[in-house]
Amino acid sequence: MYLGRYAPSPTGDLHVGNAFAAVCAWARARRAGGRCLLRIEDLDTPRVVAGSAERIVEDLMALGLTFDGDALVQSRDLSPYHDALARLRAAGALYACRCSRRDLARAASAPHEGDEGPPYPGTCRDLGLPFDEPAPPVAWRFRMPAGVVTVDDALQGPLAQDVRREVGDVVVRRKDGLIAYQLAVVVDDLRQRVTEVVRGRDLLSSAPRQAQLCRALGATPPSFAHVPLLVDGAGARVAKRSMGAELTLRALFARGLSSARVLGMIGRALGVCEETASIDAATLAARLDDDVLRRATVTWR
Repeated sequence: MYLGRYAPSPTGDLHVGNAFAAVCAWARARRAGGRCLLRIEDLDTPRVVAGSAERIVEDLMALGLTFDGDALVQSRDLSPYHDALARLRAAGALYACRCSRRDLARAASAPHEGDEGPPYPGTCRDLGLPFDEPAPPVAWRFRMPAGVVTVDDALQGPLAQDVRREVGDVVVRRKDGLIAYQLAVVVDDLRQRVTEVVRGRDLLSSAPRQAQLCRALGATPPSFAHVPLLVDGAGARVAKRSMGAELTLRALFARGLSSARVLGMIGRALGVCEETASIDAATLAARLDDDVLRRATVTWR
């Protein structure tokens, strides 16, 4: 059975860009006759905003997006992540790293930089530093296997990446002791038995490294489907950090827009609704086939 998920981070109120991704994930599950789970990704505690998880759930319900089963809240049980770390460490797949961001910038010599900065050059890979060094604290990195990894994305097509060369060994446990996103998302997708990861195209480059982590944990990676990014009229990504509170769902509702109208605006951006349409979630989902979602961006107006 198809099993998808939507996994927001409670760092503020639900934004139209987040809502767009939620609608797409929910729609793919419903069109496949499957289930869609809700996961609250709240491990990055310094960025968590109190009360935002509850408001996100309320806003999703207002849109008519009903999820299957109880929401998985990461912070309620950290043992699966520590178990995964222990397995990787026992297999010799991890090492301790004391590099600072300044050190990495100074060591970088790559001809280009990705969204996360230059590839990690492997400075600490063979130093044999202790894992639990108290001062200075160390991060734990995954020894990325050499070679090209190809992920065949259902919407964006194949992505071939030499992760070790282009990204380097990824952090799986931060210096502050928090579990890093790249490991947490893999552990959660495996334990929830997710069959397809649906999320924004801005996370497409993470798929190959997550596939490698899956395999290191002895599992088969899920399928991937990265949906278009929602952009404004100038082509800039519609995001919480750049647009502030202006385009949260709560701000739109406060302006008098109904949930059906907001869904109609999402449908309009995708070219499946008229300019002034109001629509319910199920009707919109029925229109979101692969051809509609097989593009890099869609424009919010």
